[in-house]
Amino acid sequence: MPKRRFEMFGTLREKLHSVVQEGLSASLRGLSVNEVNIVPSSNDQQPVNYDAGADLLHKYQTEWNQLHLLAEDNAHKAEEVNEMISLLHHQMSEQWKKMDTITSCINAMPQLVKSIENAINDMENIKTLINDVEHQLLKLEDVVEEQELQEQMLNERFQLAVYRSRKLKELEKISDDLEAEHKEKVVDLEQKINIKLKERQEIFNQVFQQDMRQYIISGIIPVMKSSGNNGRDEVSLEDIEIEDDTDALNELLNS
Repeated sequence: MPKRRFEMFGTLREKLHSVVQEGLSASLRGLSVNEVNIVPSSNDQQPVNYDAGADLLHKYQTEWNQLHLLAEDNAHKAEEVNEMISLLHHQMSEQWKKMDTITSCINAMPQLVKSIENAINDMENIKTLINDVEHQLLKLEDVVEEQELQEQMLNERFQLAVYRSRKLKELEKISDDLEAEHKEKVVDLEQKINIKLKERQEIFNQVFQQDMRQYIISGIIPVMKSSGNNGRDEVSLEDIEIEDDTDALNELLNS
Protein backbone atom coordinates (compact mmCIF):
# COMPACT_ATOMS: atom_id res chain seq x y z
CA MET A 1 0.00 0.00 0.00
CA PRO A 2 2.77 2.61 0.78
CA LYS A 3 4.51 1.72 -2.52
CA ARG A 4 1.30 2.42 -4.40
CA ARG A 5 1.04 5.81 -2.70
CA PHE A 6 4.61 6.69 -3.70
CA GLU A 7 3.78 5.81 -7.32
CA MET A 8 0.67 8.02 -7.19
CA PHE A 9 2.64 10.98 -5.78
CA GLY A 10 5.36 10.50 -8.43
CA THR A 11 2.73 10.55 -11.22
CA LEU A 12 1.25 13.76 -9.81
CA ARG A 13 4.69 15.37 -9.74
CA GLU A 14 5.34 14.37 -13.37
CA LYS A 15 1.98 15.82 -14.40
CA LEU A 16 2.79 19.14 -12.73
CA HIS A 17 6.20 19.22 -14.43
CA SER A 18 4.64 18.50 -17.85
CA VAL A 19 2.04 21.26 -17.32
CA VAL A 20 4.82 23.78 -16.55
CA GLN A 21 6.78 22.71 -19.64
CA GLU A 22 3.68 22.99 -21.84
CA GLY A 23 3.07 26.52 -20.52
CA LEU A 24 6.63 27.55 -21.35
CA SER A 25 6.38 26.02 -24.84
CA ALA A 26 3.09 27.83 -25.50
CA SER A 27 4.65 31.14 -24.45
CA LEU A 28 7.62 30.60 -26.74
CA ARG A 29 5.33 29.70 -29.66
CA GLY A 30 3.33 32.88 -29.08
CA LEU A 31 6.50 34.94 -29.16
CA SER A 32 7.59 33.27 -32.40
CA VAL A 33 4.23 34.03 -34.09
CA ASN A 34 4.36 37.67 -33.03
CA GLU A 35 7.91 37.93 -34.37
CA VAL A 36 6.82 36.58 -37.74
CA ASN A 37 3.92 39.01 -37.89
CA ILE A 38 6.13 42.00 -37.11
CA VAL A 39 8.65 41.37 -39.92
CA PRO A 40 7.63 43.64 -42.88
CA SER A 41 7.47 42.29 -46.36
CA SER A 42 10.09 43.23 -48.86
CA ASN A 43 7.52 44.88 -51.09
CA ASP A 44 6.50 47.53 -48.52
CA GLN A 45 8.30 50.79 -48.73
CA GLN A 46 7.92 51.74 -45.06
CA PRO A 47 10.91 53.09 -43.13
CA VAL A 48 12.96 50.59 -41.08
CA ASN A 49 12.79 50.84 -37.27
CA TYR A 50 16.22 49.96 -36.03
CA ASP A 51 15.09 50.00 -32.39
CA ALA A 52 12.60 47.22 -33.01
CA GLY A 53 15.22 44.55 -32.22
CA ALA A 54 16.04 46.18 -28.89
CA ASP A 55 12.34 46.45 -28.05
CA LEU A 56 11.80 42.87 -29.09
CA LEU A 57 14.79 41.74 -27.04
CA HIS A 58 13.53 43.73 -24.08
CA LYS A 59 10.11 42.18 -24.50
CA TYR A 60 11.62 38.70 -24.69
CA GLN A 61 13.79 39.37 -21.68
CA THR A 62 10.83 40.73 -19.73
CA GLU A 63 8.64 37.78 -20.64
CA TRP A 64 11.51 35.40 -19.97
CA ASN A 65 12.03 36.96 -16.53
CA GLN A 66 8.33 36.65 -15.90
CA LEU A 67 8.43 33.03 -17.04
CA HIS A 68 11.52 32.47 -14.90
CA LEU A 69 9.77 34.01 -11.89
CA LEU A 70 6.68 31.94 -12.61
CA ALA A 71 8.85 28.84 -12.96
CA GLU A 72 10.58 29.62 -9.64
CA ASP A 73 7.19 30.29 -8.04
CA ASN A 74 5.90 27.03 -9.48
CA ALA A 75 9.04 25.28 -8.21
CA HIS A 76 8.50 26.72 -4.71
CA LYS A 77 4.85 25.75 -4.83
CA ALA A 78 5.84 22.33 -6.12
CA GLU A 79 8.24 22.02 -3.16
CA GLU A 80 5.47 23.13 -0.81
CA VAL A 81 3.13 20.63 -2.43
CA ASN A 82 5.86 18.02 -2.14
CA GLU A 83 6.29 18.84 1.55
CA MET A 84 2.53 18.73 2.03
CA ILE A 85 2.41 15.43 0.18
CA SER A 86 5.32 14.12 2.30
CA LEU A 87 3.58 15.30 5.47
CA LEU A 88 0.34 13.78 4.28
CA HIS A 89 2.20 10.60 3.41
CA HIS A 90 3.79 10.55 6.88
CA GLN A 91 0.42 11.17 8.51
CA MET A 92 -1.17 8.50 6.36
CA SER A 93 1.64 6.11 7.27
CA GLU A 94 1.12 6.85 10.96
CA GLN A 95 -2.62 6.41 10.55
CA TRP A 96 -1.99 3.20 8.65
CA LYS A 97 0.27 1.94 11.45
CA LYS A 98 -2.39 2.85 13.97
CA MET A 99 -4.98 1.08 11.86
CA ASP A 100 -2.71 -1.96 11.72
CA THR A 101 -2.35 -1.77 15.52
CA ILE A 102 -6.12 -1.42 15.96
CA THR A 103 -6.67 -4.30 13.53
CA SER A 104 -4.18 -6.43 15.45
CA CYS A 105 -5.90 -5.51 18.71
CA ILE A 106 -9.31 -6.33 17.23
CA ASN A 107 -7.98 -9.64 15.93
CA ALA A 108 -6.51 -10.31 19.38
CA MET A 109 -9.79 -9.48 21.15
CA PRO A 110 -11.10 -13.10 21.16
CA GLN A 111 -7.82 -14.32 22.61
CA LEU A 112 -7.90 -11.45 25.12
CA VAL A 113 -11.49 -12.31 26.10
CA LYS A 114 -10.49 -15.94 26.46
CA SER A 115 -7.48 -14.94 28.57
CA ILE A 116 -9.74 -12.76 30.76
CA GLU A 117 -12.18 -15.66 31.18
CA ASN A 118 -9.27 -17.94 32.11
CA ALA A 119 -8.04 -15.30 34.55
CA ILE A 120 -11.53 -15.08 36.10
CA ASN A 121 -11.64 -18.87 36.43
CA ASP A 122 -8.17 -18.83 37.96
CA MET A 123 -9.29 -16.13 40.39
CA GLU A 124 -12.29 -18.26 41.38
CA ASN A 125 -9.97 -21.23 41.91
CA ILE A 126 -7.59 -19.05 43.92
CA LYS A 127 -10.54 -17.80 45.99
CA THR A 128 -11.55 -21.39 46.69
CA LEU A 129 -7.97 -22.26 47.60
CA ILE A 130 -7.78 -19.22 49.89
CA ASN A 131 -10.98 -20.31 51.66
CA ASP A 132 -9.55 -23.82 52.06
CA VAL A 133 -6.29 -22.39 53.37
CA GLU A 134 -8.17 -20.18 55.85
CA HIS A 135 -10.16 -23.20 57.03
CA GLN A 136 -6.98 -25.25 57.39
CA LEU A 137 -5.33 -22.34 59.22
CA LEU A 138 -8.22 -22.25 61.68
CA LYS A 139 -7.78 -25.99 62.23
CA LEU A 140 -4.04 -25.45 62.62
CA GLU A 141 -4.68 -22.73 65.21
CA ASP A 142 -6.94 -25.14 67.12
CA VAL A 143 -4.26 -27.84 66.93
CA VAL A 144 -1.60 -25.36 68.07
CA GLU A 145 -3.78 -24.22 70.97
CA GLU A 146 -4.44 -27.84 71.92
CA GLN A 147 -0.72 -28.62 71.66
CA GLU A 148 0.12 -25.59 73.79
CA LEU A 149 -2.52 -26.68 76.33
CA GLN A 150 -1.05 -30.19 76.42
CA GLU A 151 2.44 -28.76 76.84
CA GLN A 152 1.16 -26.52 79.62
CA MET A 153 -0.53 -29.51 81.26
CA LEU A 154 2.69 -31.52 80.98
CA ASN A 155 4.60 -28.61 82.44
CA GLU A 156 2.09 -28.32 85.28
CA ARG A 157 2.33 -32.06 85.88
CA PHE A 158 6.10 -31.82 85.88
CA GLN A 159 5.95 -28.91 88.31
CA LEU A 160 3.48 -30.88 90.44
CA ALA A 161 5.79 -33.92 90.38
CA VAL A 162 8.74 -31.72 91.35
CA TYR A 163 6.66 -30.12 94.11
CA ARG A 164 5.48 -33.55 95.30
CA SER A 165 9.04 -34.87 95.25
CA ARG A 166 10.25 -31.84 97.20
CA LYS A 167 7.41 -32.19 99.71
CA LEU A 168 8.06 -35.93 100.02
CA LYS A 169 11.69 -35.19 100.74
CA GLU A 170 10.67 -32.57 103.27
CA LEU A 171 8.15 -35.01 104.77
CA GLU A 172 10.78 -37.73 104.87
CA LYS A 173 13.17 -35.34 106.54
CA ILE A 174 10.49 -34.30 109.03
CA SER A 175 9.64 -37.98 109.58
CA ASP A 176 13.31 -38.76 110.15
CA ASP A 177 13.59 -35.81 112.52
CA LEU A 178 10.43 -36.88 114.36
CA GLU A 179 11.63 -40.47 114.47
CA ALA A 180 15.00 -39.37 115.81
CA GLU A 181 13.27 -37.12 118.32
CA HIS A 182 10.92 -39.96 119.26
CA LYS A 183 13.83 -42.33 119.70
CA GLU A 184 15.60 -39.75 121.80
CA LYS A 185 12.48 -39.24 123.89
CA VAL A 186 12.00 -43.01 124.19
CA VAL A 187 15.60 -43.38 125.30
CA ASP A 188 15.14 -40.56 127.80
CA LEU A 189 11.87 -42.10 128.98
CA GLU A 190 13.45 -45.54 129.28
CA GLN A 191 16.33 -44.02 131.20
CA LYS A 192 13.87 -42.25 133.50
CA ILE A 193 11.82 -45.44 133.89
CA ASN A 194 14.96 -47.43 134.58
CA ILE A 195 16.03 -44.86 137.14
CA LYS A 196 12.60 -44.99 138.77
CA LEU A 197 12.62 -48.78 138.63
CA LYS A 198 16.05 -48.86 140.20
CA GLU A 199 14.89 -46.43 142.87
CA ARG A 200 11.79 -48.53 143.55
CA GLN A 201 13.89 -51.68 143.48
CA GLU A 202 16.22 -50.18 146.04
CA ILE A 203 13.25 -49.13 148.15
CA PHE A 204 11.71 -52.58 147.81
CA ASN A 205 15.05 -54.18 148.69
CA GLN A 206 15.36 -51.99 151.76
CA VAL A 207 11.78 -52.80 152.80
CA PHE A 208 12.37 -56.47 152.11
CA GLN A 209 15.54 -56.50 154.16
CA GLN A 210 13.73 -54.74 156.99
CA ASP A 211 10.88 -57.23 156.74
CA MET A 212 13.33 -60.13 156.72
CA ARG A 213 15.08 -58.78 159.76
CA GLN A 214 11.74 -58.35 161.44
CA TYR A 215 10.80 -61.88 160.46
CA ILE A 216 14.07 -63.28 161.75
CA ILE A 217 13.59 -61.50 165.04
CA SER A 218 9.85 -61.97 165.59
CA GLY A 219 8.82 -64.55 163.03
CA ILE A 220 6.13 -62.14 161.76
CA ILE A 221 6.24 -60.21 158.47
CA PRO A 222 4.49 -56.85 158.53
CA VAL A 223 2.09 -56.32 155.61
CA MET A 224 1.00 -53.01 154.12
CA LYS A 225 -2.71 -52.34 154.54
CA SER A 226 -4.71 -52.15 151.37
CA SER A 227 -6.65 -49.21 152.76
CA GLY A 228 -3.70 -46.99 152.02
CA ASN A 229 -2.73 -46.06 155.60
CA ASN A 230 0.82 -46.39 156.79
CA GLY A 231 0.06 -49.08 159.39
CA ARG A 232 1.10 -52.70 158.89
CA ASP A 233 -0.89 -55.88 159.67
CA GLU A 234 0.90 -58.76 161.17
CA VAL A 235 0.68 -62.05 159.28
CA SER A 236 1.60 -65.51 160.31
CA LEU A 237 4.26 -67.65 158.76
CA GLU A 238 1.63 -69.83 157.11
CA ASP A 239 0.32 -66.87 155.13
CA ILE A 240 3.69 -66.24 153.48
CA GLU A 241 4.31 -67.77 150.10
CA ILE A 242 7.95 -67.98 149.20
CA GLU A 243 8.71 -67.37 145.53
CA ASP A 244 11.08 -69.51 143.58
CA ASP A 245 13.46 -66.61 143.12
CA THR A 246 15.59 -66.81 146.26
CA ASP A 247 18.49 -64.72 145.08
CA ALA A 248 17.59 -61.78 147.27
CA LEU A 249 17.07 -64.12 150.26
CA ASN A 250 20.38 -65.85 149.73
CA GLU A 251 22.07 -62.47 149.38
CA LEU A 252 20.50 -61.35 152.66
CA LEU A 253 21.45 -64.57 154.48
CA ASN A 254 24.97 -64.48 153.20
CA SER A 255 25.36 -60.95 154.42
